[in-house]
Amino acid sequence: MTEARCYKLGIDIGGTFTDLTLIERGGRGIYTHKVPSTPDGPSRAVAQGTVELMNKLGETPAAIDGFVHGTTIALNAILEHRGANVVLVVSAGNRDILEIARLAKHDHFNLRAASPPDLLPRRRVIEVPERTDKSGLEIEPLDITVLRTRLQSLESSQVESLAVCLLNAYVAREHETQAAATLAELFPGRHISISTELWPEIREYERAMVAVLNAYVQPIMSRYLRALQRDAAAIGMHTKLYITQSNGGVMSASTAEDKPVRTLLSGPASGVVGAAYIARLCGVREAVTIDIGGTSADVSLIRNGEPVHSTEAKVGHYPLVMPSVDVFAVGAGGGSIAWFDPIGLLKVGPKSAGAAPGPACYGKGGTEPTVTDAYVVCGYLNPDNFVGGAMTLDRRLAEKAIGTVAAQLNVSLQEAAEAILDIATANMITALLPMMTKRGVDPRDFGLIPFGGAGATHACLLAEEIIIPRIIIPPSPGTICALGAAIADVKNDYIKSLRGDLAQTPAEAIRDGFAELESAGRAWLAGENPVIDDVIIRRSVDARYYGQAFDIEVELPEDPETLAIERIAGKFHDTYEALYRNSDRSARIDLVNLRVRITGRTPPLALQVLRPSEGTPISKGTREIWYRGKRHLAQLYERSHLAAGHQVEGPSIIEQFDTTTVVAPGFVAVTDEHGVLMLTRRN
Repeated sequence: MTEARCYKLGIDIGGTFTDLTLIERGGRGIYTHKVPSTPDGPSRAVAQGTVELMNKLGETPAAIDGFVHGTTIALNAILEHRGANVVLVVSAGNRDILEIARLAKHDHFNLRAASPPDLLPRRRVIEVPERTDKSGLEIEPLDITVLRTRLQSLESSQVESLAVCLLNAYVAREHETQAAATLAELFPGRHISISTELWPEIREYERAMVAVLNAYVQPIMSRYLRALQRDAAAIGMHTKLYITQSNGGVMSASTAEDKPVRTLLSGPASGVVGAAYIARLCGVREAVTIDIGGTSADVSLIRNGEPVHSTEAKVGHYPLVMPSVDVFAVGAGGGSIAWFDPIGLLKVGPKSAGAAPGPACYGKGGTEPTVTDAYVVCGYLNPDNFVGGAMTLDRRLAEKAIGTVAAQLNVSLQEAAEAILDIATANMITALLPMMTKRGVDPRDFGLIPFGGAGATHACLLAEEIIIPRIIIPPSPGTICALGAAIADVKNDYIKSLRGDLAQTPAEAIRDGFAELESAGRAWLAGENPVIDDVIIRRSVDARYYGQAFDIEVELPEDPETLAIERIAGKFHDTYEALYRNSDRSARIDLVNLRVRITGRTPPLALQVLRPSEGTPISKGTREIWYRGKRHLAQLYERSHLAAGHQVEGPSIIEQFDTTTVVAPGFVAVTDEHGVLMLTRRN
């Protein structure tokens, strides 16, 4: 009897396309698919794409026994300011915490710069008398009577979600718990976000933002996840749903519904997770990643084979201190619109044509020139074979749109298109170089891993500008975020503030703190009920020299039971010196936080190995392209026909279902045994 085939599905919803990656259990195969996104109902594209992909294999969605989904629903709600009506409860005297926002300036050279839009008006910030000191000692009990009176003055129908953030609650949570109980009694059925349940870290403004952001997106995320699960069940897919997180891991849909703030940067994070897997597969430990989609280009770094994390992320203008994969986005995607500023300078982005109407060449009513239209005019894209022939591009409409730029610049169509691509490249570099400089890395020591629908198309242009010696193009660059979702580990982060002079801190307090966090992590992991092979615990501390305002994270490889204070101090000095090329080993060190990351490792993915090539690759034709101010006759290849060891010299175009790779003049591309394209410069 034939053994039933089982699959794990990863889905990522982008601004233009919804990407699907299906992994057959046992490493038998990986299958990809793309469908246009449906912004008015994102789960429709998920259901449609799943049915189409399974039909290709002669299967039904019932064969899927693992479903991981990356979504930007919560992120878009914040960026577009269409979240819930939130009420925030704060300690007396703290009402203006969100408006003061540490007096952070987002445009230092503009005296008239407007402050970021408020997520909630001041009238919906409720003060309550209470006070706990920094050691957790209660100074003034929570005044439930005052809280009730002030909450009852609100119009109940206007309250969709509530948040609580009280001073010093990170060391004593009782007052927040009491306040939340009162909120639940007065507003039954409403979502309640408690700051210390989400992220119990010192710094009340940042903690308040975590609670408010969570409350702001919770109702819309809850509705979406329930609709998604209904749509999945309607097509016969009854497996448990997992959602990707900003830290590169996944969590159950029930956790995501309760804590959607963890999903805000999950889409870009999944792409970096997928890219890191490809890097390790090729033996590459240090890499720059760039995800060029329809709306933006997201850049990140891989160090020692793993994504780099940050606790300094921004969601729009709002800080997010929860750990996330360090991704910086710039408005330079395939749909980014080219325009002229008031003094006649050509700009690209951040406004995008999106999925509807899309670039002019889509023929859906768009008329403004975009990066994709520039690709078409330069000959990089085949109008008759876009997305595997699922869409036809209109070169005439692309030329008409680019013609408006050419007329204003008084140049040819090709020169105008190249100018648009040059500016888009410069925008990407403005995001990438500061990130690399902050980490103290040299791009000449790194590889470039491009993905997204336009990543492989733009890769050579970018690599030439920042002098990256090699480009690593995954087998399916256009669906790498979906791959990252499908292979991501189940992961969660925990923090405990423990402040004081490190030398005077009892080792027992540190051990007990780590034990508390690890216990919480293991309990959470058991509740998620994932299919995992192993559990990994990562421990670290946040510390700084006495008198400094910012701390650094120091990873601790040792078991906390045997970890001495002197070892932590030595590790801090080493880490500080690696970052800043300086340290003071006689200075006092202040401990700030303990951190634990628990990871449930999912079963490893085994890619099928390609057969070694026999002979040279066969070109399927030629096409004229415009590159660096010159016309070139490029050879055309089908990527699925390239075998291991096949070598393609530029100028060439390699086409596949989900992207087009431009092998520029002076570059050579070699296919490895896993189907990865390695591009390097000829001598």
